Amino acid sequence: MTSATNVVFRLEELARAAPSRPAIVEPAGARITFAELDARTAAVAGALLEHGFTPGDRLLLLMPMSIALYVSLLGILRAGCTAVLVDPSARGVDEKLRRLQLRGFFGSARAHLLRLRHRALRGLPLYVAPRTAPLPAISLDSLRGAPASATPVDETIPALLTFTTGSTGTPKALARSHHFLESQRRILSEHMGLGPEDVDLPTLPVFLLNSLAAGATCVLPDADLRRVSAVRPERVIRQIRDWRCTTTSGSPAFLGPIARALRETGESLPELRRVFTGGAPVPPSVLDDLSAVAPNARIEVLYGSSEAEPIASIDAREVRVETASLEAQGRGRCVGRPIHGTEVRICAVGGTRRLEPGNVGEILVAGAHVSRAYFDDPAADAASKVHHGPQVWHRTGDTGYLDHSGRLWLAGRVGDEAGGRHPLLVEAAAEAYPWVRRAAMVEPDGSVVLACEVRDPPEGWRDRLRVKLDVDDVVEVRRIPVDPRHNAKVDRKSVRAMLARARWRAARPTHPLRGRP
Repeated sequence: MTSATNVVFRLEELARAAPSRPAIVEPAGARITFAELDARTAAVAGALLEHGFTPGDRLLLLMPMSIALYVSLLGILRAGCTAVLVDPSARGVDEKLRRLQLRGFFGSARAHLLRLRHRALRGLPLYVAPRTAPLPAISLDSLRGAPASATPVDETIPALLTFTTGSTGTPKALARSHHFLESQRRILSEHMGLGPEDVDLPTLPVFLLNSLAAGATCVLPDADLRRVSAVRPERVIRQIRDWRCTTTSGSPAFLGPIARALRETGESLPELRRVFTGGAPVPPSVLDDLSAVAPNARIEVLYGSSEAEPIASIDAREVRVETASLEAQGRGRCVGRPIHGTEVRICAVGGTRRLEPGNVGEILVAGAHVSRAYFDDPAADAASKVHHGPQVWHRTGDTGYLDHSGRLWLAGRVGDEAGGRHPLLVEAAAEAYPWVRRAAMVEPDGSVVLACEVRDPPEGWRDRLRVKLDVDDVVEVRRIPVDPRHNAKVDRKSVRAMLARARWRAARPTHPLRGRP
């Protein structure tokens, strides 16, 4: 049996070692040191204990990335309680929340309005808001009890309950224990190499927790992270320069516009030493832009999922020198070699037979930082978890293959084939053309269609792609629908619906006199 632990132990160590170092900095300039963060979370944990909360009690947390979010989150974890993070727009959220039997709610002022919509959020023992709320709630500043040290928690009690995006199916609950988070922290720390000398600008909450644990100062991006593709590059560039950020991470939809804006003006960010991108396939063109504007940085693509983060990585130099030309030939999207401590195998879809290198199948992954089960969801476990002795393999739902040098290549998602072909094999080849911003291959009505977002394409570009990539049709679209979290992963269901609507409109008969339906 593993001994009890708490991820907040690391914060207590940092508060003693570097009390005056800034821990988190907000866009408007508000900041909190490691000592202040430790003291405030100790007061929140003390208040929770005084309110009668015990280890394992579940509290919903709905706030944007902010100092208030991490004071709340770390205070909940410090008390040994379970923080629940959920997208309120997800399907079936009311039923999910009801089953969780929540005992408290920490939310922004706007989030508290959800209490009017969801019955599961009514009648809870505790409501907390950063300042004021439209419904009765305690302000976070007034939630103070006798300072409490981090409560040791055994691995049967979740630290975090989060949900998958549901972009490819029904969202599933993931339970992460303190032991799991510590395993994930060790792997991320070993790979990302952050330390107390770093200033990081992260866009994902789990990466910020890892950066904090490494002792780095975390600068919160001046952007709406619910819509990262709408980032205003000049604001983030100013933050990186003002705080002399040494590292940053984000999806290609976040980092791409920033790199393009800098490249257009001939400017650069020489202070950056590490840049991490992922969450969706990363086109080589984005890596070219990042390499040009961050000349002293190692640019790296990370591949992972909610259940297993990270899985594999590849350096941008390897992409630019070697794999980009192979992607243009229809080999798929290379995400590099498995991270240390991670095992990857390719199996026949839905089976456990291991395939030889070069054969496309479903990607399975195992490791200490890979979730062994979903929360209270035996059907999802049966579909996605494979037990082999003490080891549990997770079916990622992604398709791909390992090449003969051990690199992992993505081909698509299980069930997303069009005309019997895996979509990324075609889309990566299409996006190798400089005038194709994003491509999506689907089969909306029995024919294979490649939808493309383009910029200044040459004459005859549709016929060129249709013949070269052997598809039935190529259409130009203004915008390809993407996932809500990273704003970069193709939403194929929406693409199929969009093309079906367009074809229906084009086929409608027109009125002989008015010239319209």
